Amino acid sequence: MRKRLFALTFFCLTVAMQTWAQGMKVVEFKLLENDLTANTRGTEKMDQNGERAALIKIQTPERGFTFDGGSLGIVATEEHAGEIWLYVPRRAQKLIVQHPAFGVMRDFYYPIPVSGGRTYEMLIDIGTGRYTNITSQVAGSTIYVDGENLGTGPIYNKYLNFGKHKVEAKKDRYEGEIEVWITTDDDSKQNKSVNVEQRDMSDHFGDVTVTVENKADIFFEGKNVGNGIWQTQLREGTYVVETQKADCDPEKTSFTVVAQKQNRIQAAPPTMHTGRLSVYTRPRNAQALLNGSEPIDLTETHTLPVGTYQLSLTRKGYVPMSGLEYTVRHNETTRDTVTMERVKYVKPQSFYFGAGYTARQLGGITALAGATYKNFDLQASYTFGLGKSDLVNWYSTDGNDTYLSSMSYKRSTLAVKAGYQFELTERLGITPQLGYEMERLSGTVEKGTNEYGDGATANCISIGAKLVFAPIERFYAFFNPAFSVAVSKDDNFTRIVDNSDISAGGFMATLGVIFNF
Repeated sequence: MRKRLFALTFFCLTVAMQTWAQGMKVVEFKLLENDLTANTRGTEKMDQNGERAALIKIQTPERGFTFDGGSLGIVATEEHAGEIWLYVPRRAQKLIVQHPAFGVMRDFYYPIPVSGGRTYEMLIDIGTGRYTNITSQVAGSTIYVDGENLGTGPIYNKYLNFGKHKVEAKKDRYEGEIEVWITTDDDSKQNKSVNVEQRDMSDHFGDVTVTVENKADIFFEGKNVGNGIWQTQLREGTYVVETQKADCDPEKTSFTVVAQKQNRIQAAPPTMHTGRLSVYTRPRNAQALLNGSEPIDLTETHTLPVGTYQLSLTRKGYVPMSGLEYTVRHNETTRDTVTMERVKYVKPQSFYFGAGYTARQLGGITALAGATYKNFDLQASYTFGLGKSDLVNWYSTDGNDTYLSSMSYKRSTLAVKAGYQFELTERLGITPQLGYEMERLSGTVEKGTNEYGDGATANCISIGAKLVFAPIERFYAFFNPAFSVAVSKDDNFTRIVDNSDISAGGFMATLGVIFNF
């Protein structure tokens, strides 16, 4: 039984194919006077003799054809939207068309001469229908055939198979439809003409306003119709809009339009693409801000919309970190491990200034400034003398020891010291120092009328150590003991030393504070 059914089916198909093959023919061949495709750079082609080929634009409802140009051959064949481009040599005489389903059309002789560089149009009827031209009452209407959007009318050379077809025309509020029968009685040599009458359907339309969050794009029937909002008028019925946005999955919203009503639709926004961000910090529990303002707990993995994020980290006792940039990608986890640097209270590199009190014979207030680079330290200081010496009596040096005057003195010291800093603990450091000092005595007349020894100077070499303690960042309390030895004194300084308890150099200690940056 099955074998008989198969044989019967095969026989019917064979007969049908033979019938189609008998009906395949050319219904129109003409020169396209204004078409320069065959004579334009980029679309022109040359035959084997180097001459410009003719172009035949073949319109047919099917694909899969092969072509034979006889002894002159075929130059090229190209598939294009809605038609086949066949390049043939100039003075071509005939064409053989073959198709696996519709058979062979032999020896079609061109009804007009074929010239090189010219463009022609050929309509092939495969025998299953007729070519149809479709127009509408309202110019510029969109034409639909059996629900298929053919574009803006008029539509020429649309091949319709035998049978009943529904043809519609729509523009704004004007609509119309007609049933068209394609039969074998229709003249195959002339296109069937269909004109769709239309009428005003305003009473079947409603006002429509579609809105969506995040200014997403709104698509209707495959076209982008608005951004964030779309206002239009639609015929009563059910429709679907789609919202789209970069880095998001599109969402569809179905809605029903009620005629002669205001229809407001809140469309579903597109779903943002997300990824995951996982940042491990050393130490843990660092305080983190996302994009400068949003606190985020980095002990967890966070799901975030795709994009680029800025992360800043803070933790007591550690150097704050900012400008950490991470890109979150769709369905991926961005991972990172960040090690925070402990705050250097004893800084290996800094500029600093400070002040303190120097305790010594004829001590005073000391101002200092310096710089540390890779723990090498260079410091300059000046001590303003406050302590006043005992009276120093001056006598003549002519051998008579005549009393001249009684003076008191204050000592000011300019010092330059170099050293290397060692970090003893997190907050404690010591810098051994070697330096040069210039001491200067300022005299005041206590008895008598003349000044003696004012401006006396001595040069010294010093050795000492600067001990610093940092209770907070960028602030030191320091203690700087030192011992200096005079290497030279001028005559006045020598006479003052010889006639008083004042000495050049000696032990001193400075206690004060330093600010570094």
